[in-house]
Amino acid sequence: MKIFLLEDDFALNDSIKDMLEFEGFEVDSFYDGQVALENISKDYELYILDIFVPNLNGILLLEKIKLANKDSVVFIMSANIDISTIKEAYNKGCDDYLKKPFNIQELLFKLKKFNKNSDIFRFDDDILFDMKSKKIIHNNKEIELTKNERNFLHLLICNQGKCVNYSLIENVVYDGDFKTLDAIRSLIKRLRKKLPKEIIFNNLEEGYYIK
Repeated sequence: MKIFLLEDDFALNDSIKDMLEFEGFEVDSFYDGQVALENISKDYELYILDIFVPNLNGILLLEKIKLANKDSVVFIMSANIDISTIKEAYNKGCDDYLKKPFNIQELLFKLKKFNKNSDIFRFDDDILFDMKSKKIIHNNKEIELTKNERNFLHLLICNQGKCVNYSLIENVVYDGDFKTLDAIRSLIKRLRKKLPKEIIFNNLEEGYYIK
């Protein structure tokens, strides 16, 4: 999971980032609200925002994130316990609110719960893959795939950012049955034709990956 962190307290920012990276999350951290705004991207699966940061507060940033992608998951953290502020955060679409000071383990528990229950992988804002049903959705419409095509996409997602070699494709997609390189390449060529944009990339002769 790739996480976007906005916290202007350098020590707390470093502590959260270190703890999350130790647990295997990928984290990009920011200290300034305006800089954070300029780095909003569809690549992030979760945003963690402090409210009171320089130049643009977390509530305004939350609103802009949700306007860009209403399905973005955003956690707000703040020492402000005023009920009107908490209400405003939820009204703007925040998915959880952590009151400072909090134990960093509390944040980890929430993230792990979210990660465990997240069955939707986003290739893009309008291209989704349901990890349970292995269905791919484009603009709310299912793209018809064969069993092997679904299994191949699932394999790529489970190894996001890593190259999936031909041997692994053979073992997972084809249950260990021998397949020639041409057969595997034909599968991927057919799949690419069904997809609305390029999401599968080659790594020379080594295999395939998604970003």
